[in-house]
Amino acid sequence: IGGHLNYRRLHNAKRRILSVTFFEVTLTSLLVGTACYMISGGNLQVSLILGAIATATAPATVLSVFREERAKGLMVKTALASVALDNVLCVVIFTLVAATVTSDTIAAGQGIWPPLLNAGFKLLLSVGAGYLAARVLLLAVRAKVIPPFSGLLFAVLTTSGGSELAGISPLLTNLVMGVALGNSGRDSEELLGALENLEPVVLTCFFTLAGVDLHLSSLPAMGLLGTGYFVARALGKVGGGLIGSYAGAATARTRLGTGATLLPQAGLAIGLVVIVQGDPRFPPELVEIITNVVLAAVVLNEVLGPPIVRRAVRYAGEAGKDRRRLVEFLQEEYILYPLKTEDRWEAIRQLGEFLIRTHGLRDVSLDELVESVVAREKTFSTAIGSGVALPHARLDAGPEIVGVMGISPGGIDFDAPDDESVRVIILIATPEGYENQHLEVMAAVAGLMSDPEIRAHLLTARSAAEAYEIIETGSKADYNHFLED
Repeated sequence: IGGHLNYRRLHNAKRRILSVTFFEVTLTSLLVGTACYMISGGNLQVSLILGAIATATAPATVLSVFREERAKGLMVKTALASVALDNVLCVVIFTLVAATVTSDTIAAGQGIWPPLLNAGFKLLLSVGAGYLAARVLLLAVRAKVIPPFSGLLFAVLTTSGGSELAGISPLLTNLVMGVALGNSGRDSEELLGALENLEPVVLTCFFTLAGVDLHLSSLPAMGLLGTGYFVARALGKVGGGLIGSYAGAATARTRLGTGATLLPQAGLAIGLVVIVQGDPRFPPELVEIITNVVLAAVVLNEVLGPPIVRRAVRYAGEAGKDRRRLVEFLQEEYILYPLKTEDRWEAIRQLGEFLIRTHGLRDVSLDELVESVVAREKTFSTAIGSGVALPHARLDAGPEIVGVMGISPGGIDFDAPDDESVRVIILIATPEGYENQHLEVMAAVAGLMSDPEIRAHLLTARSAAEAYEIIETGSKADYNHFLED
């Protein structure tokens, strides 16, 4: 799940993702903590621990539903990143809270800071260990010392066991390793997929083991406290997701469903309960309360959560979209809004820099790319009229045709045949050997931009997310078809 925190893919969505995560984590912890405090008669330990555990979302469940639905889109991207972040925050909050409520130094009147500093130090160790493991793995794989599959499997097992021995969080360590791998270039992103063939087996084992721990007999023990936990958590996740979506300027189709995708709860919550059960500093009566409440709530969330996530995905229109298309680069992360220049050549340079950065290209320099585009532009203008231009370049090598879109609210003089200022520019770069596909892609993009409805809506878009949604849903003709169809 850490691999989904890829800045190259999330840079256009960071405001939306951070906003959703902040509001859903904050609101969930506050609502659950307050509800449990009132229902338990003022038991601060219970309310703090349950408030921390409630923030966790089950990444395996959410990811599994998205995979089953073959879902892809703005809401799916936001949900996966938010799940990764709220699990990081859950580990951090739980570690700090547990250190505080079980500390002997507080009971001895020595203050709150010693346990907090100790817990913070362990969190930093987890982050450092995860980052170090990612760097060592990348060096070994790139040097061909070890193949990707064996390397990643060895790294996961080593960091997990090492973290357990060191007394730090193996969950946070592995999540940080995934984040570090996901942000170290295109080859490391591919490395993250090395264990994909094992995922069905791992997920099956996980849900089997989770089912063993989820006793239906714990439901009656849930009582009023558990009911308050379950209801307050649902309100926090859905309400926080909705508020965060509005604050983060999410599109209308994704606002309602984002919070609902964060309802499942299993893996991390069960893991934290196990930690509570194995920590002698927690009183037995506290352990019993937390175990009954959390496990009973997990049963309900794992039964009700997946169908709600599935419904949210279908409501947002993102089911069945995770399939390869003729034009793969018309995604939110490859749209630059606004393009802040009125000069044709500067616009090409800005888009060239944006293309290299967002696609993680290493085999071409910015000057080489711009020179290729400018040479064609000086021969003939690539403006096709109606405010659209399709500049393109040739690359010496590359795995696929790549491209980016820039939207200029003010317009740019592109020497268009209809003398109209260009406001939508799509820069396409084609590697050697992709000439036939290049013609298909150019025809698809030109056809897409020839649609007056899409063009009109793009000119009024106020963000990269809106532009993506317009392209994805506004076309009446299937210009950018799925290659599997």
